[in-house]
Amino acid sequence: MTDRATNDQSTEELSDRIWQGVPRENLATRVANAIREQIRSGKLERGSQLRGEVDFSRELGVSRQTLREATRLLTREGLLTIRHGAGTFVTERSENLTSPLDKMNSMSALIREHGGEAGVDGLKIRRITATAEIAAALEIPEASAVAEIFRRRLIGSRPLAIAYDYIALLDDAEWKLPLIKTFDGGSIYQFMEARFQKQFAFSEATLSAVSAGKKHAELLHVKPGFPLLLMREIQFEAPRQRSLYSVIYHHSTLVEFSLVRPGTRS
Repeated sequence: MTDRATNDQSTEELSDRIWQGVPRENLATRVANAIREQIRSGKLERGSQLRGEVDFSRELGVSRQTLREATRLLTREGLLTIRHGAGTFVTERSENLTSPLDKMNSMSALIREHGGEAGVDGLKIRRITATAEIAAALEIPEASAVAEIFRRRLIGSRPLAIAYDYIALLDDAEWKLPLIKTFDGGSIYQFMEARFQKQFAFSEATLSAVSAGKKHAELLHVKPGFPLLLMREIQFEAPRQRSLYSVIYHHSTLVEFSLVRPGTRS
């Protein structure tokens, strides 16, 4: 297949994704999500140049302003790079990750989006009793049975994050815990959907700066007291159905989080 034919097919797929997007997304977000998916899948290769704004916007059926806004969103995420006088390019592989806070993102997918190799080690899955924090997050009685999934996330061979995921067991521990123990440590989103038919609709997350204690410092290859980014996130299937609570300590020099905050119109 010629480069021209490949580009035409890629643009057609982008256009299909945009116009079949989630209704509540604005058009610029749909365009950004479609381009992001093509970068993630490798259809838009690292270092490749996007078509010119005039031609690209016409082929996608959107305005130049909409395409420009989508490009800005992806530039803030670090997925696109604007080279003045040259054009817009898919960012080359970077050691650092940028994750948007306004979008639920699998860590494995995020690493691959940035051209890295996602890895996991130290996986441990066990039954524990819910602390006050876990119980409040999952809205279950304190000391209820929960499954704790512990793992260290890697980018290549470098430690990136320490993750703790919690799933309520309650009275289903006999069959639920063995099923959870089949988790291989990859994407918890994909696992929950495949094994429990749970699709997360949205999440609530808080982000704070903390100092690394001795255990996490050793696991992340930093000194005690090193600044970490701590994310606590509750995953919802429906407005009031809490299915997963995650507590993740991120290496602060390898990952950063971004948030697009639209201004009010006068």
